[in-house]
Amino acid sequence: MSGKGRLNTWRTLTLILALTLIFSFSLAAAEDKESGTLNVALASEPGTLDMALSTGVAASIPARHVFEGLLAFDKDYKPQPMLLSSWELSEDGKTATFHLREGVKFHSGEEMVAEDVVASLNRWGEYGLTNSALWTRVEEVTEIDDYTVEMTLSEPFAPLTTYLANIYGGPRIVPAEIAREAGGEPIDPENYVGTGPYKFVEWKAGDYISLERFNNYSNPPTAPSGFAGRKLAYFESIKFSMVSEAGARVSGVKAGNYDYATKIPTDMIATIEGSASTDPVITDHPPIYPIMLINTQTGVLADATMRQAVQAALDMDSIMAAGYGNPTFWTLDGAYFAEGIRWRTLAGAEAYDQADVAKAKELADEAGYDGEPIDIIVAIDMTAQYNQSLVVRNQLRQAGFNAQLETFDKATFFQRRNDRENAEWELAFSFYSTTPDPSLVLMLNEDYPGWWDTPEIDNLKKELNTTTNFEERYGVWEEIRTLWYEQVPAIKFGDAYQLHVRGETLKGYGTEEQPVMVSPYFWNTWKE
Repeated sequence: MSGKGRLNTWRTLTLILALTLIFSFSLAAAEDKESGTLNVALASEPGTLDMALSTGVAASIPARHVFEGLLAFDKDYKPQPMLLSSWELSEDGKTATFHLREGVKFHSGEEMVAEDVVASLNRWGEYGLTNSALWTRVEEVTEIDDYTVEMTLSEPFAPLTTYLANIYGGPRIVPAEIAREAGGEPIDPENYVGTGPYKFVEWKAGDYISLERFNNYSNPPTAPSGFAGRKLAYFESIKFSMVSEAGARVSGVKAGNYDYATKIPTDMIATIEGSASTDPVITDHPPIYPIMLINTQTGVLADATMRQAVQAALDMDSIMAAGYGNPTFWTLDGAYFAEGIRWRTLAGAEAYDQADVAKAKELADEAGYDGEPIDIIVAIDMTAQYNQSLVVRNQLRQAGFNAQLETFDKATFFQRRNDRENAEWELAFSFYSTTPDPSLVLMLNEDYPGWWDTPEIDNLKKELNTTTNFEERYGVWEEIRTLWYEQVPAIKFGDAYQLHVRGETLKGYGTEEQPVMVSPYFWNTWKE
């Protein structure tokens, strides 16, 4: 053998040895991180884990571990392939071809194939909560072969991948027979069969949801980043307990009964920081957006000038302080998207935080307001929103409005808020998470409570969804925000940051590759 041949052989053997050592080290590191049960305390019980029919944050936390979509958002909220190996869009923007990863297993043991994807997408297209903007443009979803799916559109749709990656009311892939059987009804828990790193075991109503590690999970080949990329399941099982009392959630983490707890009142941060066994988790990027929805279709606020009058009366500093207390957890912001998000614009924000009682009265007189009741509804168990509603009611009364407040438990509140045919409210309080694209902002959906539907916004939405150039889409979003402040379909109070708490033994969460995002996720995490 020549010297060159021996050198190449030596390099090959050295590379093999190095890779073997790295692999052995990785296995040892993984074994060191193997953990038993992760215990998570949720503030409220989800209604369903079938995310095609839910936009709930509480539901999304366990659901993320069980169900996956074709794409997922990375740490910068950009869609990345998840159940796909790749995808491409035709030159005219009307045909999307999705290439599925081969060998991906459902928790039932069956391989995921194109038939499952087509059935899941079609179910979402017919019944999903966030489907309309995309699905009105979908002509057909076709199975080309076992690992190829084609979606044909009537016109280009710029945020296509964003819609497919979205978990809140978005499409998750389940076996074809389960998708067909469920139709427009929530999937029954016994049929919670996904492709995620954990599989569903049990839901004891009012108590807990239990998952266990899926040993045949097929990891994507990409590095972990937010909700996308490699998902290593170090925990044998995850138990999500429903613990409504905040003090019990915090004391449970301190005692080691829970490893993580969500939605802690911000005034409890001192007790968390003062404990050696707990660390605060502040969800400051992205924030949540406390917003007051306005019924634009019926009642006294169907008049846009009246909505402007309400907007003029509000003092946002007092409203945000009432809801979130410590200024560490909130900031005033007239933009919809927070600092650091590429869609941020202050267009129209001159109308934000006016606190102008005289102007409010002037606009109300112009609209012919004659003391009719303005009915405000809120869920009393959404503490921040309830506290904000009290301040808003008082501010409106000071401006001469006959503001009346009704409180309900959360389930009844959502039922009343969503009932368009019998809507008996003018103002409804809620909060929203950052979306990765303006087209997913719920208030832009004419079927979403508030029911903003005017020729002006309809034309701008169409332009936003069909224009593919970012700079042009950003310009359209600026026009939408200007129109928003003119037509006032909803009022954002500011940016708010939620407080969670984790036990000091929980590791791997809140890192550069696995940052704190809109809701917690526990793959690639472990306990020491």
